[in-house]
Amino acid sequence: MNIFKKNSPQWEKSEILKEIDEFRNLYEKRPIKNNKHGMQFQHMFATYFILKKFKPSFVIESGVYRGQSTWLIENTLPNTKILSIDIDLSQRIYISNKAEYSNIDFKDQNFSNLPEDTLVFLDDHVNHYERLKQAKFFNIKKIILEDNYPDEKGDFYTINHAINKKGFNHNYTKSSLFKTFLIFSNEFLKKLFFKKYIFKLEKIKSRLRDYPPNENDFKNIEKNIKTYSEFPNLTNIIDQNLNLSKEELESYNHLTYIELY
Repeated sequence: MNIFKKNSPQWEKSEILKEIDEFRNLYEKRPIKNNKHGMQFQHMFATYFILKKFKPSFVIESGVYRGQSTWLIENTLPNTKILSIDIDLSQRIYISNKAEYSNIDFKDQNFSNLPEDTLVFLDDHVNHYERLKQAKFFNIKKIILEDNYPDEKGDFYTINHAINKKGFNHNYTKSSLFKTFLIFSNEFLKKLFFKKYIFKLEKIKSRLRDYPPNENDFKNIEKNIKTYSEFPNLTNIIDQNLNLSKEELESYNHLTYIELY
């Protein structure tokens, strides 16, 4: 796998270790103790560390799931405004009194008047190449990619896939394909019998995530990236016992900080 870095922040090991000690107290208070398929210790700490470094006045969170990341953002930066976006908000367990919620997709929001230091936290498992183009259009420069899966892993096209010019071949289960077929059939029938019905293409696109290899993707990405840094896997830099389960310690998917020109 090709490793890419560009103007990576010089975060010292001593800094990270110091922040881990402080973060552990916050982590113990997390509202969702078993957050399977959601953020766990490694990525929660990395997000906490990056947010504390840059202290954005406005954070856009795309991909809420159960709400653990919303809780993390508001407790890391209590004075920061938060917009939490998910096209399906029904899975929330933790609901913030501070964050504003929206079920309108990131690309369709009104971002015509954003603070200069806005940061977007992307955990919505949508094609990274498309999301970076959208962020560039909205003039959002600071980005955290929660899952930047390497080759042959993940469930959507990531920057790491683009770096290695691999594209993405989604391994669908039969049940997943059948569900997609039912959704498409339902939309097709509505369009067939109700002429004014607007076909919800996003419903289908969110299910079909295959993406062909394109060596130009990374050329365009690199041109627009000022800073690119994958947060280190903590198991490689710490030797202290954190009293965490194996699942929590090994839950690492190359969380990445990006700053665009």
